[in-house]
Amino acid sequence: MKNTSSSDAVIYTYTLLRRIPHHFLLLGGYYAFAVVWGIKAVLTGSLLSLIFGYLFIQLLYALVIRGYLYFVRNAGLQGWSYRLAHLWTGFIPSQYVMLRTFIRLHLHLLVSGCAGILLLYPWLSADSISNFLFVHLWIMGGRFYLFFMFRKEYKIGWLRLRSSETSCYKQ
Repeated sequence: MKNTSSSDAVIYTYTLLRRIPHHFLLLGGYYAFAVVWGIKAVLTGSLLSLIFGYLFIQLLYALVIRGYLYFVRNAGLQGWSYRLAHLWTGFIPSQYVMLRTFIRLHLHLLVSGCAGILLLYPWLSADSISNFLFVHLWIMGGRFYLFFMFRKEYKIGWLRLRSSETSCYKQ
C-alpha cells in the first residue's frame, strides 16, 4: 500500500463569483414561450413535429458534445451525463466546467443545430422546420441568457450547474 504524504495532496478551492438562482420569474418567462408555441403547434396540427423536434435536438446536442469533447478537447466523457434540470436539460457536465470552454461548446451547438435542422429542409414541412428551430433556439436562449449574465467572468470563470441555480466560481 502506497503511503501518500500531505505534500502530494491536491486541494482545489473555488471562490464564488456570482450565483443566479432559477427563480419563478425567470422560469415563468422561459416556459411561457414554450406554452405559447405549444398552443400554436396544437392549433396548426404540428404538435407531433414539436415533440419529435425536441427529441431530435437533444440527440443532436449529445452527438455534437461527444464529438467536440473527443475531437477538439481530446477529453473523455467522464463527468458528463444526461440530466433533467430547468435550463440545463440534456447532456451536461456534472462537475465544474470552464466557462470559456462551455460557451465555445454552445456556440458549436448553436451553429451545428441550425445547420442540422436546415439540412432536413427538403424532407420536412415549413411547420416542422419552424418547430425544430423554435426548440433549438428556445433551449439555447435560456443558456445564452445565463452566459450573458456571466460575461464579466468569461476568462476566469468555472460553472457549476444545478437544477435550482447556476453558479460561477474562480479557482
